[in-house]
Amino acid sequence: MHTRGIDHLAIVADDMPTAMDFYTRVMGLQLIHVGRVPREQGRWQPPYDDLRQYLFDMGNDSLLAIFEYPKGLPQQNRDHVGGMQHVAFHVLPDRFDAMLEHVERCGVHVVGPVPRGGRFWSAYLLDPFGTPLEIATCRAATPMSNVESARQTEAQARAELETLFSDPKEVEHWLRHMPLKRHAATT
Repeated sequence: MHTRGIDHLAIVADDMPTAMDFYTRVMGLQLIHVGRVPREQGRWQPPYDDLRQYLFDMGNDSLLAIFEYPKGLPQQNRDHVGGMQHVAFHVLPDRFDAMLEHVERCGVHVVGPVPRGGRFWSAYLLDPFGTPLEIATCRAATPMSNVESARQTEAQARAELETLFSDPKEVEHWLRHMPLKRHAATT
């Protein structure tokens, strides 16, 4: 493994003061850098020159970058191929309920919390620009990392992969590369 996690996620807003307020006051992130990004050709930079790009500390040495695009552009559709479906923020179990209460006190509608299977508990909300956000936590009896909690048994993985691939060799190929649980654990 050569990566160690998310360096930063970049999302688009069209009102930086509103974004700053929401992500600091409601989500509790800290603004750590303010600047502009020049337009550069050939590396999928935003199509506008001199955009604001502000960085927020998401915790665990990960950043949230917000680009301020011009007002009046159509809103992105998260459910189209290539769109960002949502951003999930991990909150420690002992802070989860307090975080949800804080977000609701800030006047933001929260859906949940709901059990998502296994260790996952999540609640959902939208930022002021329509970006879907998730607040997730682990409520397993035994604390575990996100990666460990996502691991599954060979039977679970095989059942899903067989719906994707008709060739058993392809299923076996992917199973060999997955860190599978040896047995089903209860959470």
